Amino acid sequence: MKIPRKADGRRVFTAAFKRDQIGRVVRGETTIAELSRELDVSRQLLQRWKQLATQGSEQAIAAGEEVVPAGRLRAAEQRIRELERALGRQTLEVEILRAAHDEVKKKPRWYGASSR
Repeated sequence: MKIPRKADGRRVFTAAFKRDQIGRVVRGETTIAELSRELDVSRQLLQRWKQLATQGSEQAIAAGEEVVPAGRLRAAEQRIRELERALGRQTLEVEILRAAHDEVKKKPRWYGASSR
C-alpha cells in the first residue's frame, strides 16, 4: 500500500486508514506492537489513534448524538461566521435607510419635495 507523503517526507495517514488499522487491533487481529512494526510507526502514536477513536465514540454515546468530523464542524462554523457578518451588514444598511427615511419625512422641503 502506497502512503502519501508531505513535502517534508512525512507520511500522511487518512482518517479511514487509521480507523481500519485501529479496528484490526480492537477486533484482536493484531496487537499494537505488531501493528507498530508493520506500519513503522511508534506504539504511542497508535495508542493515541486508539484513544481518539474510542473517546469520540464514548462522547457521542454520552451525548446521544453522532460524531461529526472536525473538518465538517470547522466548515459549518466558518459558514456561520460568514452569515453573521452578512446579517450585520444588512442590519446596518436597514438602520441607515430608516434614519434617512425619517429625516426626509421631517423636512421634505429641504430635499426637493413639493409642499403640496
